[in-house]
Amino acid sequence: MMSYGMPRRIGLFLLAALSALLVMPCPVFGATPPPLPSLLLSLSNDTLAGDEDLVVSAAWSRDASFYRPPQRVDLLVYSVSSGSLVAGYTLFEDDSAAAGDTVRHFRGTVPSAELPEGRLLLVALDPVSGAVARAPVDVIVPGPDYPGVQAERYVNTVFLTAAAILLAALGTALVLMLRRS
Repeated sequence: MMSYGMPRRIGLFLLAALSALLVMPCPVFGATPPPLPSLLLSLSNDTLAGDEDLVVSAAWSRDASFYRPPQRVDLLVYSVSSGSLVAGYTLFEDDSAAAGDTVRHFRGTVPSAELPEGRLLLVALDPVSGAVARAPVDVIVPGPDYPGVQAERYVNTVFLTAAAILLAALGTALVLMLRRS
């Protein structure tokens, strides 16, 4: 009579080999992410009243980090009371400040005419490493251009959403037409 399957000796050998592999100590290397760079945010004024613009500076530095320096720093403005995003700006590298491989300076201006009244939170974000810095600012007088700027941002968002939906629908129609032919 012929037996089907693996002979008993080979099965015992494989079981012993697997047991030996599981019992033998072996080194395991763990990966930890490199430390994040430091991002410091400074404001020209923490209270805005009238027509003065807000000058924002960010200092990016790394000591033992392996992240490369960013070309820009994103600045997001949130309303503290509602938690909603008010605006987004970009801080570009400050050419007048000394830049090295471990320290970079970024600078930008936020027009006060585009800011609403109330307490705002500025969040600077390094898009390369994800390092974050925060600073609060109080706006006493709302900017005269804020309603128009918000309406323009809303219209741009609606337009881009409608364009993306239309592009997806047209792409789907094209794929269906190509399949039928």
